Amino acid sequence: MIMLLTDYEFHPAADEFPMMDKERLDELIKDISINGQREPICLYQGKILDGRNRMLACQALGIAPKTRTLPEDIDPWSYVWSLNGERRDLTAAQRYLIWKACHEKSEAWQAEQQRIQEEANRKRSEAAKERERAEDGTLKVSSGGTTCATTGKHKKHQFREAKAKASKTNRGTVERMDRLAKERPDLAEKVK
Repeated sequence: MIMLLTDYEFHPAADEFPMMDKERLDELIKDISINGQREPICLYQGKILDGRNRMLACQALGIAPKTRTLPEDIDPWSYVWSLNGERRDLTAAQRYLIWKACHEKSEAWQAEQQRIQEEANRKRSEAAKERERAEDGTLKVSSGGTTCATTGKHKKHQFREAKAKASKTNRGTVERMDRLAKERPDLAEKVK
């Protein structure tokens, strides 16, 4: 059974980037009709992570789209930024606000993955201790230190420079868009 892509939802990370306008979508449809679909639509956890416009073009042409499923361990936010951050036609303000959203959500995704890993490690450790208790009636505890890397506070200027470099914009855009996102998130969403 072939599943139609209309059965798939868009992943929230993909939705950080705007869809193509009608003119660009028409160009994509024409290109795919002449050259075929060259890049597969990327699926992550059953949702379209990259290729929303390709999906629309294939639907418009009535052709079965090519897809590929991405591994579960990729960071979807970082993946989408990497693919689209530089190749999309975006203003500096859009580019920064999209980078900011992807970066923040990527950090949250990574923290959640770390939490899941630590919880799994804790459960394995507890299970191993229980097995040791069952084997000889005593509890063997291995010594192991936990280290935590800390970083000093960045100066606002350096932090803004780093954000500008990562988002391929400039410090002025970072300052303006951070202020807009804080003071008027509704307008920042429209700019994005």
